[in-house]
Amino acid sequence: MQVEAEGRAVVPARWERFTRGPDVGIRGIGRSVEQSFEMAALALSSLVEDPRRVQAREEIELECEARATDRLLADWLRHVVGAMVSGQVRFHCFVVRIDGPRLFGHGYGERVEPTLEPRTPAVTGATLAEVSVRQGADGLWTAECLVEL
Repeated sequence: MQVEAEGRAVVPARWERFTRGPDVGIRGIGRSVEQSFEMAALALSSLVEDPRRVQAREEIELECEARATDRLLADWLRHVVGAMVSGQVRFHCFVVRIDGPRLFGHGYGERVEPTLEPRTPAVTGATLAEVSVRQGADGLWTAECLVEL
């Protein structure tokens, strides 16, 4: 559903997956840099488990720092991957606050028991190739990155 605000349609935040040749990419789109980072992390999480199937039972704090916004996105996604791998966490949603070069993030999800045969491909990291954070002419922010599977 779209809502009108001052005569303009307000587009809801969203995430997408895409392919670029043999590579898989993730994209977050939002009304702010923070919201685009939240949506990009959700797109990344969706490669492992559909976020709609995950309960928000635990809060995981994630922090990182980088001077360049593109680098901050890559570091943020690496922290999300680290939490998924080391803590066997699947995420339902994220909240991000950026203060200068520092990102303060919270992921909400649940821990899962490791299985002998994974149901989904394991995400090993977010590549630095083709990391992009930009604001479009429509005012929306897009954060995207290619992901190693």
